Amino acid sequence: MKYADKDIQEMEEFYRTAQLPEKIEIMKGMVITNVPAFVDSHLTIIKLRKGVGIFEPFYDRLVLVKEILSAQ
Repeated sequence: MKYADKDIQEMEEFYRTAQLPEKIEIMKGMVITNVPAFVDSHLTIIKLRKGVGIFEPFYDRLVLVKEILSAQ
């Protein structure tokens, strides 16, 4: 498993205080058009499906967006 309860809590805290743009390009040609909805849905999924490998990309995408926002 890639992430644990502590990781989820840290992710929630970051996004609770982060200024989210309405849209963000995470890779060339891959644009999230509603960042607040993206964050909300992805946090919900990683909390509900913790430990299920097929859902780990949801956590990975949250990490990617976090890295992009932190670099700005």
